[in-house]
Amino acid sequence: MSNPNLLITGGCSYSEIPNKDDAWPLHLQGQPYIKYVGHTAHGASGNGLISRKVISRVLEAIDLGHKPEDMLVAVVWSGCDRMNHYSEDLESNYEKITNIGYGEPDYNNFLLEISKGQRQPSIINIEKPNEWVPDPWQNRMNPLSIRNHTKPAHYIFNSHWHDELTTHYYEKFVNPNKALIETCEHILRTQWFLQSKGIKYFFSEYDHDVFHYLGPWEHGLRRSKNKNDIFNPGSDTPYSRDSECLVYGEEYTREDAIQHIINPEINYLYDQIDRDYFLPVKHLQDWVTTVSSHKHARDHDPHPSTEQHIDFVQQVILPFILEKYDIQ
Repeated sequence: MSNPNLLITGGCSYSEIPNKDDAWPLHLQGQPYIKYVGHTAHGASGNGLISRKVISRVLEAIDLGHKPEDMLVAVVWSGCDRMNHYSEDLESNYEKITNIGYGEPDYNNFLLEISKGQRQPSIINIEKPNEWVPDPWQNRMNPLSIRNHTKPAHYIFNSHWHDELTTHYYEKFVNPNKALIETCEHILRTQWFLQSKGIKYFFSEYDHDVFHYLGPWEHGLRRSKNKNDIFNPGSDTPYSRDSECLVYGEEYTREDAIQHIINPEINYLYDQIDRDYFLPVKHLQDWVTTVSSHKHARDHDPHPSTEQHIDFVQQVILPFILEKYDIQ
């Protein structure tokens, strides 16, 4: 089997280029057979956007003349409780919609550049350094775009954010099993798409919550004795006490933690995920914490350090793609 020359990657901040630390895609692209890259990871992304961005980038590469058999696609999946919403009228509907986005100088300057047709190519030739520039669409911009770069309309939700749109969405439309169902669907869509194209790929999990719902404030939440109380994490739009999105620590059972395995509305999807194409680790965070000889770069920051990412590529990814695809 021939070596790939195009690497396309996806994920959240654990896979984002650029970031505070040089993540694994940057070290994987350093292999001598890789000539082109398309990095799509975006900080705080959920699995819906990860899937759509990877599929879009693959199709863009095919349109540019790259052959599926020359591609390697690598995705590190994110937390199942990270959601997204599509709207072309976010500003009109919500006074506060994000932590970074509309109104930020770098964001508005980038929109101006887009209007002039200035944007990083979707597929980068790494032998041409002038093309290798940070792309704000991949670097924490929210809302963001996948194809229509003059109109960002994909808004990312994280369960610990407190803005109006996020808390409204979680209050009304999020619960643990829905999150698990959708994550299974996003992974399967990507798996089946790549298999249908005959593209070499591998997947992994970024941390312990890909198939393990956390929700707002994880499992430290406790019910109040006052039935009329509401849970307000510093938000102008607090959650109601019995919102489905809230998981209370004292009520969280072993059964809750394995819904993707035992719930018949979920496990028929989960069982279709081809684990033979997942890296042989529990998840990225577990491996860099328990196996890598290096430490995290900053206290209280779970993002792997540059050195841990290097270890992960050399000791996990490269052996896996050698065994799976004879890539060397």
